[in-house]
Amino acid sequence: MARTVVVTGIPGVGASRVCERTRRRLGDEYTLVNVGDVMVESALEHGLADTRDDLAHLAPRDQRLLQRRAGEHVARKAAEGPLIVNTHLVVHTDAGFLPGLPGDVRMEMDPSVLVVVDAEPETILRRRAGTDRTYPSEGRSVVEFHQQLQSSAALTYSATDGIPIRHVDNDEDLDEAVDDLVAIAESAGR
Repeated sequence: MARTVVVTGIPGVGASRVCERTRRRLGDEYTLVNVGDVMVESALEHGLADTRDDLAHLAPRDQRLLQRRAGEHVARKAAEGPLIVNTHLVVHTDAGFLPGLPGDVRMEMDPSVLVVVDAEPETILRRRAGTDRTYPSEGRSVVEFHQQLQSSAALTYSATDGIPIRHVDNDEDLDEAVDDLVAIAESAGR
């Protein structure tokens, strides 16, 4: 069975950067799949959205459709070898917060481990302010709430699907976060 390491963090925590550097360290054996990129490609194909930022404006029904397609994509890639999947457990949309990995999508992805990348709310807000990406204007309390929802989702997914949860701190030291994720990926599925 191929190892599928699902890595998640709320927007601005730096999970994408941790995943990219981890994939480079692990070498060509691993493929990195960014679920947001897969969803944007599918949205473009079906005329639902033009950019990643547009995804937050989609109806929940369209979000679920794109999530299912992304899950199918991950399953196809997993058949080729080990994966690092960068995604969100909870997404902030115009309709409110929605599950980022509903049950049927998790089943399709079949993760070996769920890795939650985290940082202090102030760090996340600082990173968001220093990027050209568009984020909802949120204060500390909404970031904390999003983190709480993410933790709740991780525990729920672990309890219902038997997926072990690991934590990676990405508050200050990116190299240490990458070291941690490399060790988790190398031990996944053993």
